[in-house]
Amino acid sequence: MSFTLLLILIGISSVILTFILKRFTTLTKSVLMSFLQFFFGLLFVISGFVKAVDPMGFSYKMEEYFQEFQILFEPIWLSFLNPLMLFFEHNALYVGIVMIVIEMVIGVMLIIGFKPRFTAWSFFLLMLFFTILTGYTYLTAYVPKEANFFEFSKWVAFDKDNMRVTDCGCFGDFIKFSAWHTFLKDLIMLIPGLFFILRAKNMHQIWTPKSKFIIVALSIIVFYLFNLYNFKWSEPVIDFREFKEGVNIRERKELELNSSANVKEKAVIIQNKATKEILELPSEQYNATLDQFPREKFSVLDRIYEEPEIPTTGITYFLLEDMEGYDVSDQILTDKKYSFMIISPTMKGEPQPVSYKIQDTIFRYDTIKTINTDNFKVVKTMVKIEEKQVDDYDYIWDECYMQNIKKYINPLVENAKKDGFNSYFAASTSASIVKDFVKDGGPDMVYYNSDDTTLKTILRSNPGILLLKDGTIIKKWHYKKLPEYDVIKKKYMK
Repeated sequence: MSFTLLLILIGISSVILTFILKRFTTLTKSVLMSFLQFFFGLLFVISGFVKAVDPMGFSYKMEEYFQEFQILFEPIWLSFLNPLMLFFEHNALYVGIVMIVIEMVIGVMLIIGFKPRFTAWSFFLLMLFFTILTGYTYLTAYVPKEANFFEFSKWVAFDKDNMRVTDCGCFGDFIKFSAWHTFLKDLIMLIPGLFFILRAKNMHQIWTPKSKFIIVALSIIVFYLFNLYNFKWSEPVIDFREFKEGVNIRERKELELNSSANVKEKAVIIQNKATKEILELPSEQYNATLDQFPREKFSVLDRIYEEPEIPTTGITYFLLEDMEGYDVSDQILTDKKYSFMIISPTMKGEPQPVSYKIQDTIFRYDTIKTINTDNFKVVKTMVKIEEKQVDDYDYIWDECYMQNIKKYINPLVENAKKDGFNSYFAASTSASIVKDFVKDGGPDMVYYNSDDTTLKTILRSNPGILLLKDGTIIKKWHYKKLPEYDVIKKKYMK
């Protein structure tokens, strides 16, 4: 769905609600005000809802912001905020949930007219916060990677590759915005925010003060529990991501790669080395007049390409490697039989330094000439045995994580192995970590290394379970929603 279509549907709904309120009650003090209350109230609830179905995805975006703010604040007087930013980064999931709940509750408050002045100021301040956030996102495109945002003299021409955060995640994976359109949207929404503050007395108020208080309180509880459900107890109830059930990863990856390979260049951005003037020329014009732009006088800053017919998604970057670094993606995605992929973006454990002693045998090698010949031979002689201290690392695994592995994953892997089905463990890991993991109770199976961002996109659960066949995602499970093996086999492996 496009954002334009969403606004049209919200607009139609708001007109209908405003008509009903005006026609059948005496609560409407201003038709325009009632329309705006319904319109932006519904917009806030929907915007919050599409993030609430995947709060973990939104938290990844917030982590990026908190990390960038620490870099931004460090060299300036705002550095005193960095401990707070670090705390927010480590608790980004719950900070994100609080933000989502606030957004949805403000939407409800607008719709029912809860405490008009409080609601008006809440809406405006939240929009001001969003505008600062999206404005920063957009403006970083003018800031070279080696410069700080506040070093205005170092700003350059707009370059989207300079952006510190690519998008704000305002509508999660439901609708994607460019940074400029997101910033523009938030700027425009400050106008009704000011209108609400100036005309708060004209807001309609549905139900009694006590009833409205109960509705707002219940909304907070329900929205919070809904967020928790979508990562703590289950995978998101609606999957807006590219790795949906029914998608063939192999086929989609081939389509995206072929589409990207066939895009045409449409413009070239060049700079005059002497005057620093920047020009953007159509590729055909640039190539036809190439002799007018010699390399010693002009440098190519960027090349602009058409958008691929099939958009590039995270599927393009799907990659599995064995512990020696060899790509095994095709082997997995062409397996005609059912297979289980256990996904764990982060194998939850901490390396602890350990020291132990080993018996080290020292030998002496001598070269001796054999009797009555010109030949030589090497003689190995043991000199002594001494103890040697070795410093190493041993992983201490998160107790809950390992319990979940033993309770949910190990039985599944064992049952699949008995029936001749392959199982793989995909994580951002290394051979030494895997060795410790298996030693301490992890499943004895094939382990592959992959990018943690890709794995987080596929499943929000850690660990999570993917059922594959010939590259197609048959089913995805949060570990707490994993059925018994016999049920899986009967229902999904036909």
